[in-house]
Amino acid sequence: LLCHFFNFLYICRMSYALITGASSGMGLCYAKELARMGYNIIAVSNQPTELEAVAASLRTEYAIEAHAIYTDLAERSAAKMLFDRCQSEGWEVEILISNAGMLLFSTLTNTAPERLATSIDLHCTTTTLLCRYFGEAMKQRGKGRILNMSSYSIWMPFPGLAAYSASKAYIKSFSEAFAKELRKTGVTITAICPAG
Repeated sequence: LLCHFFNFLYICRMSYALITGASSGMGLCYAKELARMGYNIIAVSNQPTELEAVAASLRTEYAIEAHAIYTDLAERSAAKMLFDRCQSEGWEVEILISNAGMLLFSTLTNTAPERLATSIDLHCTTTTLLCRYFGEAMKQRGKGRILNMSSYSIWMPFPGLAAYSASKAYIKSFSEAFAKELRKTGVTITAICPAG
């Protein structure tokens, strides 16, 4: 039994969890819990000061590796950059949590087109491309876990949340289909729809 325990610890020490939006909120909670389990953390956010503080805290409290990567995840090159960075550093990402998001609460005609595009790219494009790059690597290894953050609002698309709810509905639909594509490969895809 003790041998199995130490094997588990060794596997965790060699494994990495990448969490986007890790500098606060649910992303930070995921990072702390995975660090507590022994996973090395790759924390990604567009808030550099908070992100560095999170990484430093995780290293100190849990004695794991914690790397902070500052990037604008709404950029279409962000997913490939993250994947390439992990490859070049030798970080084998076993768990991917695509959590970064932005809440738009305004009627569509009162929202700047640029903010709409940013929200859609962040929720839809980046999530899809992260799954594409990291999902392929996980499939080749025969193991991996991907968790995509959707929202309870997909079932109650209120006025003022039209674009937000629709982009989160995309994440759920995409995750369900992608999960079926990777069935029996050892890779699981999960969409979470929190109410808060």
